[in-house]
Amino acid sequence: MGLTAPIIVGFCGIGAEIGYWQMRSNALQGASDSAAFSAAAVLTQGMTLDDAQAAALRAALAKGLSEERLETPIVHHPPVAGAYAGDPNAVEVVLFERVKRHFSALYADSDTIRLSARAVARTAGSRPACILALHATEPAAIRFSGSSSIELDGCDITSNSIASNAIDFSGSTGVTAECVSAVGGVEGHESALTLTDCFSPYEYTRRFADPYASLAVPAAGPCSTSLKGALNSSPSDVVTVNPGTVCAAGAGGSTLQIKGDVTFNAGLYIFSGVEIRVNSTADLSGTGVTFVLRDGARMRMNGGAVTSLTAPADPANDYHGVLMFADPSDTAVNHILNGNSATSFTGVLYFPNADVTYSGSNFSGGTVCTILVGSTISFEGNSYFGSDCSGLGISDYETAQVILIKE
Repeated sequence: MGLTAPIIVGFCGIGAEIGYWQMRSNALQGASDSAAFSAAAVLTQGMTLDDAQAAALRAALAKGLSEERLETPIVHHPPVAGAYAGDPNAVEVVLFERVKRHFSALYADSDTIRLSARAVARTAGSRPACILALHATEPAAIRFSGSSSIELDGCDITSNSIASNAIDFSGSTGVTAECVSAVGGVEGHESALTLTDCFSPYEYTRRFADPYASLAVPAAGPCSTSLKGALNSSPSDVVTVNPGTVCAAGAGGSTLQIKGDVTFNAGLYIFSGVEIRVNSTADLSGTGVTFVLRDGARMRMNGGAVTSLTAPADPANDYHGVLMFADPSDTAVNHILNGNSATSFTGVLYFPNADVTYSGSNFSGGTVCTILVGSTISFEGNSYFGSDCSGLGISDYETAQVILIKE
């Protein structure tokens, strides 16, 4: 027994070492999946194979691999092996990692073992996004905090920020979405995020194009004192208003206090330089309406208000599908949209250069079209989003779809 003890100990050590190799292989496979996605995302932008290789390396390192042990990724476009060999819509990434031997070094010529993993990503069509942050560098450009519960039906969450926490989860947040992607990284998602159509968050991806970037800001019309007076309502007021322009100048000052029951007739409502405070006693409704916020106008919506607003559906309308539109030149403005179970926004909430705090929109049946776009977006309550906007005649905000195929 004494003579065989070293042999037994050696084999036990090698067994443990093989288990460690398997663990490293699993981690390497996960990194190769992420690397393949990132490489494919770069190539969809028309960039070079060298750019794809650099993106694959960044994605692999972001998964916790050691730069010292990881070799330069091998990228093939199209793949040279497997079921997708020669497919121009696919990219193949092979990763190699050198892991130090321990007991097995006694029986090998090298003190390291070379592990490998391979993944193929293929672009196929597109998929809708209904939460999008456009800021290019801001940390936590999309932030989920507190005890918020966010559900997305049939659509994705996307951030254009290059920050390592471009999308940030904290607190006891619970988020359900088809996929999540960011030009930078995604942090804190492990226990907070449920994905229904993706293996894991897609990090270090291509930048998302803004399909409303060319939307023109309408000129402010003559300031309507009657519209301003009607909107500055008391809780007992019941009014119906017609489209027009509300300005900061004149009676009532630069703050609107909407406290009553207001029905907005269809059309374009322009708010110039005013702060719109929708109080908890308010009840807002309107179909075929667009609210334009310009000249520093900002929205402050209280969580107790009842809100049912729908964007125009007529394709002949330049603002069809757009429910709220903030002037892109207003870069120092933030908007607060607090709602509750009686809150319904149907259409695009478009704040391209503004910070948005969003809390509370709910849904109880049928189809949903709620798309939120901001420079940065912070969620602090329960919300429901959906991308079924065909009834408004608008296209989905779409991001390139990348399907990971493990071979």
